[in-house]
Amino acid sequence: MTMPTSISKCLSIWLITCLTVVSQAQVPTPGKLSAKPVLIKNAIIHIGNGSKIENGIVKLEKGKIISVSKTQIGSTSNEDVSKFEVIDAKGQHLYPGFISMNTPLGLDEIDAVRATLDMAETGNENPNVHTLPAYNTDSDLIPTIRNNGILMAQISPRGKEIMGLSAVVQLDAWNWEDAAIKPRDGLHMNWPSKYKNSGWWAEPGAVEKSKESGKDIERIEKLFIDAQMYNRNKTTGLNTRLETIKEVLEGKIALYLNAQYAADIVSGLQFVERMKIPKVVLVTSSEVLSVMELVKTRKIPVLLSRIHSLPIKPEDHPNLPTELPKRLLDNGILCALTYEGDMEIMGSRNLGFLAGSAAREGIDPEIALQLITLNSAKILGLDKQIGSIEVGKDATLFLSEGDALDMKSQKLSQAWIQGRPISLESKQTALYQKFKKMLEEGRY
Repeated sequence: MTMPTSISKCLSIWLITCLTVVSQAQVPTPGKLSAKPVLIKNAIIHIGNGSKIENGIVKLEKGKIISVSKTQIGSTSNEDVSKFEVIDAKGQHLYPGFISMNTPLGLDEIDAVRATLDMAETGNENPNVHTLPAYNTDSDLIPTIRNNGILMAQISPRGKEIMGLSAVVQLDAWNWEDAAIKPRDGLHMNWPSKYKNSGWWAEPGAVEKSKESGKDIERIEKLFIDAQMYNRNKTTGLNTRLETIKEVLEGKIALYLNAQYAADIVSGLQFVERMKIPKVVLVTSSEVLSVMELVKTRKIPVLLSRIHSLPIKPEDHPNLPTELPKRLLDNGILCALTYEGDMEIMGSRNLGFLAGSAAREGIDPEIALQLITLNSAKILGLDKQIGSIEVGKDATLFLSEGDALDMKSQKLSQAWIQGRPISLESKQTALYQKFKKMLEEGRY
């Protein structure tokens, strides 16, 4: 059957229009390794381990950092330089890539469109749910946060009680297989709270006791006991839910325990002790101060949820959340920052500024930088691979014209992920150029 010419033309125009729109909406193509090794000279190098080199040289080759040194006059001969692609970063700051912890990036695109949300499963207990295969490397939100130095992320599920498995990815990839740094990172759990809030954030209501928390805890404990028995019984058939919990019990992956109130933190850690879970990370907020000795004694790392927020208790000082990192670090507790909460994905571009706020509370800026770099890598068990600008680690780093922890001066000029130079274009930069041109042409 032959299609009428008019219809054929209309379909052709429609198809071309659709393809044009799609092509304009695509995220930047992943970068490629340079033909030559890269030499970045004259940079202010923020190592990420608490130290800084005022005028330094960093060499990158085959996706790794091969040299970090202070500039010495006459130390690099012309013959040596000729082997490298040389970048003069005079006056610029070189940072390790920031790590966005506990984020549903790539799982949630448009909050108002249900079909783009893939961050949570139905039901209370989903230990076998895995975020990595659902991670969308073509998310329009990825270029937006890369522009602020976030080059890696811990992709975590959301949900009710046992939410599922997280994965660690780098943010320059064709697909989720290429993106993976650590495919199976940890199991995330919302510990049943003894309390429940009424009202909403703008008009919070009274805090009431929960009548269901005891039953919820019993159900979770039974699931873990079932996993212990499953582990002992070698003749039992494969059970993917119990297999994941088995990995937690054996210490192969960590348990990320989300608990906000002090009583819930204590209850959750008592459960961890009963189950003899080796690796635990506490995801919490200002209430951790009430049980700080317990956390310190058990050497439990802490992820602090969005310190740009008000404290849980109305009687607490408004600055308490931003004071938290210093108080934990002063007590020898390993901690890192997350941007968990409302509008968390797009808002995570402000991660560096959370660390900047922590620095204003008395933390040395180089130590504050660790809250979103090396400390995060240590919690993930990846500190030998990422988190700082040190020899042998992945060449995941960026240049900023100003202080990357300060929203006034941060401006990325170049970035690399695993040695590949990446595009810093996004929808926002494209719109800026578009309307800048319009103004230059007098179209206003």
